[in-house]
Amino acid sequence: MKDKLETVDGVALSCSMGSCSCCLKVPASRSTDEEGKRQATVMDYKPGVNITSFGTCTRMTPPQPCVPVVLIPWMIKDKKIKMNGDIALSDQCVLSCLCGGVIGLDNI
Repeated sequence: MKDKLETVDGVALSCSMGSCSCCLKVPASRSTDEEGKRQATVMDYKPGVNITSFGTCTRMTPPQPCVPVVLIPWMIKDKKIKMNGDIALSDQCVLSCLCGGVIGLDNI
């Protein structure tokens, strides 16, 4: 069973205001684990690079296509585990979208 602190490329993300989930994209330059998956850090938060659309934003009236607006890295609970100088992404981390949604990791 994987440690919940191990978050890798392709993990599902959800937004409290989105109609569907998307997958986290970790840069190809990132180091990999023993299974060849790239490890995510709190710096993997950029819309259009690390995060895509969550379908339809239900916060908008009328509902419109989701375009995440995230300006700061993942908010973290545990700062102890680091990878290459950056804090590892865990299931306790969340992002705030300026459109009103809270983005988090689905079950990992």
